[in-house]
Amino acid sequence: GATCNLVATANTGYTFVNWTKNGTVVSTSANYSFTVTEGGSYVANFSLNNYDITASCNPTGAGTITGTGNYDYGASCTLSVTPNPGYTFVNWTKNGTIVSTSSSFNFTVTENATYVANFSVNGYEITATANPAEGGTITGTGAYTYGTSVTLVATANEGYTFLNWTQNGTVVSTNTSYTLTVTESAAFVANFQINSYEITTTANPTAGGTVTGGGTYDHGATCNLVATANTGYTFVNWTKNGTVVSTTANYSFTVTEGGNYVANFSLNSYEITASCNPTGAGTITGTGTYNHGASCTLSVTPNPGHTFINWTKNGTVVSTSLSFSFTVTEDAAYVANFSVNNYDITTSANPSIGGSTTGDGTYAYGSTCNLVATPTTGYHFLNWTKNGTVVSTNANYSFTVTEGGNYVANFQINSYEITALANPTAGGSVTGGGTYNHGASCTLTASTNTGYTFINWTKNGTVVSTNLSFSFTVTETATYVANYQINSYDITASTNPAIGGTVTGDGTYNYGSTCLLNATASEGYTFVNWTKNGSVVSTSPAYSFTVTESADFIANFSLNSYQITAVANPTNAGTVDGDGTYNHFETCTLTATPDPNYLFLNWTKDGVVVSTSASYSFTVVEAGNYVANFVPNEFQITATATPSQGGTVTGSGVYNYGTTATLTATANTGFHFVNWTKNGAVVSTSSTYSFTVLEAGTYIAHFDYDDCDITTSADPTVGGTTTGDGTYHYGFSLTLTATANTGYHFTHWTKDGNVVSSQANFTIRVTENAHYVAHFSRDMYYITVTANPTQGGIVSGEAAYQYGESCTVTAFAANGYHFVRWTKNGVQVSTDEVYTFTVTENAVLIGYFALDQYQIEASANPSNAGSVSGAGTYSHGSTATLTATA
Repeated sequence: GATCNLVATANTGYTFVNWTKNGTVVSTSANYSFTVTEGGSYVANFSLNNYDITASCNPTGAGTITGTGNYDYGASCTLSVTPNPGYTFVNWTKNGTIVSTSSSFNFTVTENATYVANFSVNGYEITATANPAEGGTITGTGAYTYGTSVTLVATANEGYTFLNWTQNGTVVSTNTSYTLTVTESAAFVANFQINSYEITTTANPTAGGTVTGGGTYDHGATCNLVATANTGYTFVNWTKNGTVVSTTANYSFTVTEGGNYVANFSLNSYEITASCNPTGAGTITGTGTYNHGASCTLSVTPNPGHTFINWTKNGTVVSTSLSFSFTVTEDAAYVANFSVNNYDITTSANPSIGGSTTGDGTYAYGSTCNLVATPTTGYHFLNWTKNGTVVSTNANYSFTVTEGGNYVANFQINSYEITALANPTAGGSVTGGGTYNHGASCTLTASTNTGYTFINWTKNGTVVSTNLSFSFTVTETATYVANYQINSYDITASTNPAIGGTVTGDGTYNYGSTCLLNATASEGYTFVNWTKNGSVVSTSPAYSFTVTESADFIANFSLNSYQITAVANPTNAGTVDGDGTYNHFETCTLTATPDPNYLFLNWTKDGVVVSTSASYSFTVVEAGNYVANFVPNEFQITATATPSQGGTVTGSGVYNYGTTATLTATANTGFHFVNWTKNGAVVSTSSTYSFTVLEAGTYIAHFDYDDCDITTSADPTVGGTTTGDGTYHYGFSLTLTATANTGYHFTHWTKDGNVVSSQANFTIRVTENAHYVAHFSRDMYYITVTANPTQGGIVSGEAAYQYGESCTVTAFAANGYHFVRWTKNGVQVSTDEVYTFTVTENAVLIGYFALDQYQIEASANPSNAGSVSGAGTYSHGSTATLTATA
């Protein structure tokens, strides 16, 4: 009957299989527990582990690998690799770590493993030069890997034409774009030829002058064109195809194309201008541009208000005639001189007592005249008229003088609007308002309406009279207000009898307003009516009326009485007495007497229990029907289970008074019995409970859940965390949660070594003690490696890595380049060719290369024999041009 625990522990390289007894499998768990009932020999069976050895080339296709496959633990494995053309073997790596630099290496197998054979791609230098160097430019040169397709492009510089590509003096292409497959280093020459152009010249017009400098020129040579104007002409410009290219007679330019250049000449001309003094005094004709020696005639017409005097040139009088002629020999400006006319302006007032005027006098033509009209008190300005025609409605009238004249300022006596208003409008009426001339007398009269009293007259809020009628002299527009005050009255209200109720709504009210009186009966009273001076005015508790006088109102109430009835249920079970008619708040006592074989139960009213005493007294506040309820001498015993799924109960039924009832509770699976309760009190802790029946009752059998322990763990422990451990009721729905740590991802849950879910959030129903394991695996990330520029060199290290593994990337610079830096996802991380880092994410590493720079120096020998140019710093593969000038 004892428990035996057998534990099997596998040695390194082996895996536990099962326990057998007499050749029969009794458990697949390494930890095997059982109850001992007999002796026996138990065998723990193990199997030797075997592992997969895989290998790949980086980059893919760089070589051929042999030796991969499935090996038993401790076996020897030899991996060998043969490079494909254009590749060179570098090393073997495992999980990013170098394990061998030999193309064939041997190791002992202890685990599943993936090896990477890393290669570098062979690189070659492709160079190209231009002949002559200034003939054009070349693109496409640089360091390239084996088998790369390269396109060389020759672009002729301005003034040159591409001829062909040559290699070692042999023409390989006549196209500017030449494509080849790289299998070795090679040098190419792009050959160019300089262009030549024809320059011709002409004069326009041919009589305008002579030109020199035309001929045949190489591209980039300097051409000097000279234009010489003939007598009477002026050089204008040089044009080519109608476009001006220079305004200088001696025109030098660099030849880049052929063309005909035209030297343009123009006949000399002069500008004749004329003006009036003063400006605007007249109109002049005859001005303009004239050729040398032409005849010009100037004429002037005087404008209104002006008289012509003479023509002057540079202040000297040259003519007193309106029109005169002369021979043009130069640019010249002439002035036509005038005198300005004067006019008389007079003013008057209409009527003469209406106001005064200023501004009359003698004015020059075109000057400004300002007339001012000022009205006398009681008058206002209308307008200015001239010869009966209105010329302005402004008292200050300004105009430009073009003739003499008499101007009349017209005035008119003032009139005012008198407005009379009643405040409030219902208070009364007013008369006397209207339109009045300045100084007239106005009388205003106020009449009072019923319910209002006149107070006073006000103007702009100031009292001007307390008489119903008052008179005044009008000097301005004004509004007068007749002010009234509404009459008010006292309304009182009382109750009869005083304790019968309460009233609201009494107080002081304005004439014509509405008064609302409300009567509220006290408990036990009923409202009867409202009376005024002993007369009924309303039978409604809410009484509304229009106030026209002071008055006193009374709210009348009466005391309530109620009918109390009592009956027996059932009618033959007993007798009742005490019913009848009662006043409000009077005490009523009801008595129930049961017949033999019945028991009194309770008193109810409208189905609601009001007393369990056979004699029931209460204060009467309403009518009511009361029932005395009787029951036979037998009782209902009810037994229930809580929770209902916790178990079953027996023993419910009808029992006679004084007999024994036995209740039995049986727990369901996953539950245990706790106790019996009646009305919330514990009556027994035994599942079988017997008692003497003295009354009806409900008994509850209480059950509670069995508890189970749930535990969880993570495999491996660093892979993540789990939640859900604890003690839970049987049948409880529990969700276990697995959360992966950084660099890991959840795979599945197991229980007793069996997979039970692939969901990280796993819901179970608790029925036993159990342990669940959340399994995690390390994340995989891909590291991409590229070179920038691609011809700058070769990079390696691209592969898939597990989270936390070490990755090493290596950069090999091509001929003419040097390594600069590594960037990871756009951020600089190292300036070393070999860079090692821990993998935590997908990443793109770029190895940046730069062209080598060289210093070219040049000097003259002897130093005073001439000068040299072209020295400086040049990138690898660029063209340096040295020039010596003796």
